[in-house]
Amino acid sequence: MPRLPQIIVADDDKTVRTVIVHALTKQGYQVGAATTAAGMWDIATSGRGTLLITDVGFPDGDALELLPRLQERRPDLSIIVMSARANLLTAIKTQQSGVFDYLPKPFELKQLIAVVEQALSEQPNMPSADVTVNMPASISPALMGKSPTMQNTFKLLARLSSQSVPVLIKAETGSGKPLIARTLHEMGQASHHVFETVSLSQLPATAHDEILFGAEGLYHKSEGGSLFINGIEGLSSEAQMSLARRMESGRAPDDEKKAPRIIAGTHLDLKLLVDQGLFREDLFFDLSVGVLKVPPLRDRLEDIGQLASHFCEQFNQEFDTQRQVSADAVGYLQSYHWPGNVRELENLIRRMFISNNDTTLSPDSFSHEMNASQAQADVRPTNSLGDDAGHHIKRYFAALKGEAPAAGLHKRIVSEVERPLIEAALYFTKGNQIKAAHILGLNRNTLRKKIRDLNISSRRADYRAGG
Repeated sequence: MPRLPQIIVADDDKTVRTVIVHALTKQGYQVGAATTAAGMWDIATSGRGTLLITDVGFPDGDALELLPRLQERRPDLSIIVMSARANLLTAIKTQQSGVFDYLPKPFELKQLIAVVEQALSEQPNMPSADVTVNMPASISPALMGKSPTMQNTFKLLARLSSQSVPVLIKAETGSGKPLIARTLHEMGQASHHVFETVSLSQLPATAHDEILFGAEGLYHKSEGGSLFINGIEGLSSEAQMSLARRMESGRAPDDEKKAPRIIAGTHLDLKLLVDQGLFREDLFFDLSVGVLKVPPLRDRLEDIGQLASHFCEQFNQEFDTQRQVSADAVGYLQSYHWPGNVRELENLIRRMFISNNDTTLSPDSFSHEMNASQAQADVRPTNSLGDDAGHHIKRYFAALKGEAPAAGLHKRIVSEVERPLIEAALYFTKGNQIKAAHILGLNRNTLRKKIRDLNISSRRADYRAGG
């Protein structure tokens, strides 16, 4: 009769430990438990256990500090790490340690059981000399938070950084895509090489191919390193062809040099643009080898307290003050939907430091500043929405300085206007799609398809909090 796998569960939280032990026992495993880092070490180094499932923080120590030495003593032991205090550094350390998997708390038991089954069926992981995950120079606010959605982002970011595949960063405007791309570069194998970045929205489409792929282009300058192309959805047809050709060959023009790692950023659904004939399908698949989706701030409101505290510390140093955000103010900020994401929160708190002298920033002071800012934004020199749109479109053409925009401009503008229009209707109806469809004059099924295609949230709760 084959010997049953033995699993060690180490967690100082009795409730969590009991639930996991019970669930794994029901699956037919032999399960032992430890309540401290020392207890986990003693059990594991004694030779017991096929698999270790361990929390990170214990009253007597940090499990992540023990894992490298434990793996030297027990190379046959597979390890799964779980943590409720997870952040980007936790994800990096677990990747460096070569653990089998990392589960941010809270997680579903069925997810844990699936990972356990996979871990027991494969050979234990060991840190590889070919896999490098470096600590970034600093942690950007774009990558701060303790919410479950951000923990999963950290986990995926750590995995992608250890590989050299292209990465597509999908995040809304204001989420910090350039900062995330730089962090990905600093964590990866090419961190000691150059990192080049370009925002296509600031360039005429006719200049894309020369700026990126000309003799002095950024593609050549970043060889061996990383090239971040933000606003990839606006890449000209000519430059799309050039990029697709280089990514297909996997080589730099000079075979003696290594092609740069391509990191692209977008706030749109590229697959929708492919379906509309506005983006090359082969390039879309090349860029989508690794996809990093960063949740908008409205989907992780529990992170606002940490972000607000960080920005307060930053501006206290800048303005030589000692201010803080009250707990009530954090609650008030969590009631807003944050269309401008982390950048909007940062700019709001900066304005508060400039316009407000209160030592403690309260809900009333935030409300006053936000209402004043909105009132100023609502002052328009035009008489209608059409006039306003026309004003912006004229500015867009003027910025091209006589150059022709990339083909497909009509569909791009319509798609960019359509998303905020649908979101505004959903906020007005508090997420009721039937009422929103009536207001918009759309069939309900048509609205559902647009919500799905434009990657708009369909959860009513998202529109009740801060419409």
